[in-house]
Amino acid sequence: MRNVNWSSIVPAIVMLAIGNPGPSRAQVLDPIQYHLKSGSDLEYGCFGPCLCPIAISGPLEGSFTFYRPGTDPNSRHYELLNIQWTYTMGDSSASRTAHVTGHGTYDLAGGDTLTQRMTLDLTTDGTLQQHFDSGWVPARPIFPVIDVKTHARVNVCIDSVFHVIASPGGNVASVDPSTPNRLIRMAGPNPSSASIDVVLALLAPGHARVEVLDLRGRLVAQLLDRNLPAGEQRLQWNGRDAHGGNAGAGVFWIRAQAGARIDVRRVVRLR
Repeated sequence: MRNVNWSSIVPAIVMLAIGNPGPSRAQVLDPIQYHLKSGSDLEYGCFGPCLCPIAISGPLEGSFTFYRPGTDPNSRHYELLNIQWTYTMGDSSASRTAHVTGHGTYDLAGGDTLTQRMTLDLTTDGTLQQHFDSGWVPARPIFPVIDVKTHARVNVCIDSVFHVIASPGGNVASVDPSTPNRLIRMAGPNPSSASIDVVLALLAPGHARVEVLDLRGRLVAQLLDRNLPAGEQRLQWNGRDAHGGNAGAGVFWIRAQAGARIDVRRVVRLR
């Protein structure tokens, strides 16, 4: 009988098993529960050029689970699993409660402005199956809060729209494992040939300073040097140095200090 080199075959089998995770078998990392918030609902009816009525549901309630299907710190792709929602339609005398299950995706992309896209594959009351897509739209709140409208686009007039407003429960930092308890919540897109957004998370009011340094630690640009209130603050580096010239392509450090907290992020600028 021919000898089999299991030491080489087993890793290959494992890679095949996790290489293409589906919605029901994601490569699960950092799962966190999201809960729908006030303002979430379903709109159904005629949109655009048509003039027939639009029905609006009662509050959309429930939760879903956020999964990050990879370990790449620059990836901003997430899986939405275990969707369990309910909503009511009709008036108080003749209302009914609908139950929604399914899965979806959520993506963030950034340039001068962060944009978001949510897709949903939903089943209502175990029978009606629909695909929803928000398309790429501005991300209005600062992630990890989500506020987006997804469309089924039944035909040129009729549409079914889920307005999803949601935020995570528990430890917000778990949504993005590259940002737990960090002063610099986000620096991206990374790499980038355009501007880089920098989001600070200040635990208390006080003085903060944010600088861009080259690989040798020399100052390239100063983005901030003043007192700030507690909370998240958004800055932007446009790729210019302290004299207004182009800092060029290469590897840089974003360095932030607020009180005793110091944080550094490595960013890459492309040509």
